[in-house]
Amino acid sequence: MLNLRSKFTAIILSVAGLTSSVQADCWDPCDPCNDCCIDFEIGADWLYWTPCINDQHFACVQQSTVSPFIFKDHYLCNEWDSGVRVYGKVGNLWNDFGGALVYTYIKPSSNGEVSSSQTNSIILTNASPISFEEGERATSDWELEYQTIDAVLSYSIDVCNNPCLKVEAFSGLTWVDVTNDRTDVLYADEDTEGEIISTFKRHNCFWAVGPTFGLNTSYRVCDCFNLFGTFQTSLVVGESENKDIVSFEGDVTPFTGEWHAKDECFCFPGLHLVAGIEYELCLCDCEFGIRLGWEYVQWINAPTFPFYEYNDDGIRSAPSTNDLTMQGIFVGLFASF
Repeated sequence: MLNLRSKFTAIILSVAGLTSSVQADCWDPCDPCNDCCIDFEIGADWLYWTPCINDQHFACVQQSTVSPFIFKDHYLCNEWDSGVRVYGKVGNLWNDFGGALVYTYIKPSSNGEVSSSQTNSIILTNASPISFEEGERATSDWELEYQTIDAVLSYSIDVCNNPCLKVEAFSGLTWVDVTNDRTDVLYADEDTEGEIISTFKRHNCFWAVGPTFGLNTSYRVCDCFNLFGTFQTSLVVGESENKDIVSFEGDVTPFTGEWHAKDECFCFPGLHLVAGIEYELCLCDCEFGIRLGWEYVQWINAPTFPFYEYNDDGIRSAPSTNDLTMQGIFVGLFASF
C-alpha cells in the first residue's frame, strides 16, 4: 500500500513539474527586458484565397427546341489565387500600448465559355443598357483587384496573470480599394460570313475608409508553438464609380456606347476572422517564426456593377450592392527584435 502511495505521489509531482516547465517556457527567452522594452516585429504572408461572390452567371442556353423548353444558366467558377500581406508592429510603446501597419493585396480572376450547336440558342444574362441578339457562343472574363491598409493602435490585456495567454485589443483606421472588371462577349452566326460580335465591358471601382476595431489572441500550447486568432470588424464610407461599354462589330453597323455612373457616398460594414498556429525559435537575441492559418474576409453590401432599368422614358442606371467575400489559407514568416 505504501509503495502504491509513493508511485501516485511521484506521478502528481511529475505532472506538476511538467506544468511548471510549460508555464516557464511561456516567458519569452529572447527578450532580455522581460517585455519592458520597445520591440519591433516585421512579417510577410503568402495568401491563397478564393472569392465567394453571387450573381456570377454570364449566359443562358436553351437546351431543347420543343416543349417543355429547358434553359440552363452558366456561371463563372470561383478560382483560387495568390496574394500577399506585409506588416510591421511596434510593442510596448508606453504602458502596454503598441501599434501596427498592415497592407494586403490579392487579384483573383476567372473565365468561362459556353457554346451550342443550335442556332440562336444562347443569350447573355448580365443585363446591359442595350439588348443583345441571340448567338451560338459566349465567353466571360472577370478580374478583381483588392487591397487594404490597416493602421491601428493596440493595448495588451492581462488575463488572470497567465503568461501563456496574450490578449490584445486594437482600434484604428482601415482603407479598402477594389477594382472590378468583367467582359462578356456573344458570337452569332459564326459558321457564316455574316458573324456578329457583341461585347459588354464593365468596370467598377470603389474606395472607402473608416474605423476598425477587434481582438488579437495568442496561447502558448507548448515550447515554441502558439495558437492565435483575430476578430476584426469595420465600418467604412467611400465612393464608387462605374463605366460600361457596349460594342457591336462584324456584319453589322459598327456601334460603341459608354455609360458612366458615380455614387459619392457608400457606407458598409466589414468582417475579418483569422485562426492559425505558429512556431517560434530564437537566434542571436531575435525571434524568428513561421505561421500557418485560415482566414475569412467579408464586406457586406459593397458597391458593384449597376443594374439597368427600362421604362417608357428610356433606360436608368440603378446602383447595386453585393457581398464581397473571400476565404482561404495563408503561410507567413516573421521576425521580432
